[in-house]
Amino acid sequence: MPPKTKENVSSDDATPKTGALDGPSKKKVKTTANNEPLMQTEIERLYSTNGAGAGSNFKAISWNIAGMRSFYEKNISSLEALIETESPDVLILQEHKLQEGNVADFTAKLKNKFPQYVTVRFAVSTAKKGYSGVVALCKATEKKAAGEKQQVSLDAMLGGAKSPAKSNRYAGPKLLSISEGLGSRGYTDEGRSLTLEYDNFYVVTAYVPNSGQDLKRLDYRIGNWEKDMRAHLAELDAKKPVIYLGDLNVAHLDEDIWNVGAAHIKKSAGTTPQERKAFGVMLEENNLHDAFRFLHKDVKGWFSYWSVRAGNRPYNKGLRLDYTLASKRMFDATSDVSIADSFILDKITGSDHAPVGITLTL
Repeated sequence: MPPKTKENVSSDDATPKTGALDGPSKKKVKTTANNEPLMQTEIERLYSTNGAGAGSNFKAISWNIAGMRSFYEKNISSLEALIETESPDVLILQEHKLQEGNVADFTAKLKNKFPQYVTVRFAVSTAKKGYSGVVALCKATEKKAAGEKQQVSLDAMLGGAKSPAKSNRYAGPKLLSISEGLGSRGYTDEGRSLTLEYDNFYVVTAYVPNSGQDLKRLDYRIGNWEKDMRAHLAELDAKKPVIYLGDLNVAHLDEDIWNVGAAHIKKSAGTTPQERKAFGVMLEENNLHDAFRFLHKDVKGWFSYWSVRAGNRPYNKGLRLDYTLASKRMFDATSDVSIADSFILDKITGSDHAPVGITLTL
């Protein structure tokens, strides 16, 4: 999420959030003509069936929840509604901000609350406390290496963990492995990325580093992270097609920025020319499509982040910072794995971000 500016006032993993993340802050929002909601092109879901189950389709959803503790306490009903409605095969929650000592507790909580997600894997920041972090909830059981014991939670040992009924056992693609970071390149210290390998495709998720206040991390983001993420994606794509999704912390096109003509845009994290250009380079070099934009072309008014403190969500004054990207060959309907839909669930509240997702046909 963007650092503090007049319009984008949340900083990467630093700014405290209010309880009502989906609406205006306590500061009164003026209702002038300039505050009329921005128009939004209507979109129909291309493929609305729930998660795989029978193995015919696969759905992945990513959501920046801006802090697991507060979210679980105040907005867990939003997650329950999302899972009830969408039933994704894999659900990725970003910016959980937990420490290693919290993982066992929240793994048990999530498994008890959502027993259909039998695999819960956290990536946690060890470089800084209360910072970053992603977690993947998967319906598929991760295949263990030979000789590796399956981990059992304390609740399960004591009989407190729920188990999905046999009739509801997952029948989708096999989950072969989950790894943290960017392969041999590292990047595990901030808990920003996970790579999930399925039978015939990869799912890579990342909470991309924010360039920060005064763009202090811009060089690191462009020169290090972006370069090594491109190499990681290329390495995977040489084996099988790739889905790359998450809070990528950039608004690529003019249509992804509600106030693109504002003077501060070129100097704000996530909307600098350097970051927007680097995103385009990644799409080109890694043979990826921005799935939402590819499928929905020139639609306007679709964003995934709105400043809470500025009270921008009711007026749809946002940025599209969350993406679902996919290997170009997956847009061929004759492929073994092809893209059926990409969507933004902007009516789901509970965070300053909206969930984004993608559906594959298998």
